[in-house]
Amino acid sequence: MTSGERVQAVLRGEQPDRVPLNVFAGWNPGVRAKVNEKYGSVDAFCEAFHLDIVTGVLTRFPFGGPEAHAQIADLDRYLELDPIDPTSPDILGIPCDGHLNLFLSVREALDYHRQDKPVFVHVWGVFELTQFLFEKNGRPGVEEALINMTAEPEKTKRMFFKLAEWSAACAETALQAGADVIELSDDWGQQNTTLFSPQMWWDIVFPATKLIVEVAHKHDVPVLLHSDGDITTLLAGVKQLGIRGLHPVQESAGMSYEKTREILGRDICIMGGLDTITALPVMNEIEIRQEVERVFSLLKPTGPFIFAGSHMFQDDAPLEVIEAVYRRAYELAAY
Repeated sequence: MTSGERVQAVLRGEQPDRVPLNVFAGWNPGVRAKVNEKYGSVDAFCEAFHLDIVTGVLTRFPFGGPEAHAQIADLDRYLELDPIDPTSPDILGIPCDGHLNLFLSVREALDYHRQDKPVFVHVWGVFELTQFLFEKNGRPGVEEALINMTAEPEKTKRMFFKLAEWSAACAETALQAGADVIELSDDWGQQNTTLFSPQMWWDIVFPATKLIVEVAHKHDVPVLLHSDGDITTLLAGVKQLGIRGLHPVQESAGMSYEKTREILGRDICIMGGLDTITALPVMNEIEIRQEVERVFSLLKPTGPFIFAGSHMFQDDAPLEVIEAVYRRAYELAAY
């Protein structure tokens, strides 16, 4: 199987020749520097360790970048403004984080089709986008977003739908350009619970998110949801959305692989398995190999599975431990 065939099979709920391997989204600068020093490039590392997926990340600033957002103080003003044109092909070339070089743009990622790599397009969900509206000094406005949900629920709902329409149009532009999978990013969880009540999620997050997912369904393209923290109480809604994969199912936040499989069904893909906080930076090579073996024993026999980091690798992760991870994962991957 090619990487593309392997990943599409998993997201259809079918068994491929082996477990697909992935990192997640992008590369922090310290890790990238270590990889470049030893392998010459991230691409060479990915080739050496049989990584299957390339991700392009859309811009996270609907209204023109962090400088423009910094000049806007409240929801009322955002509701009056028109976002940048999501239907223009130019949207695919806008970098997510400018000069930081953490991610590929969607346009850059699409070039990897020449290597038979499936391209995930990282699309921002409505709650996460709302945080970026109030970002200051590089820190997302989580508190402002939560306060608005409680104090201004109707305005927040209108904002969510406005952002959903923009994000859905961005996704459609990427799909028309050839993207293979929508990776919908919206962090709804924290340690052992969600950031807001399940009822609030159903009332204002679910219907807006549905607009984004429906665009992918229209193009017969699978959606994989990334949502950090413990979102167990929202899994029935995630299933109702028609999501084909979930990342990262964060054990360290209180989620259970078994419970997630039970609620979502055995044909929904789990992507993850490598905790980038509680495992990768603190384990040695022997310990991390044992951790990979544990995760494979839980996820490989029980349903579709893409092995990946729970988030981007932190700069303190030793390169030799990352190498040990993917060497052992590839050894265990064949069905």
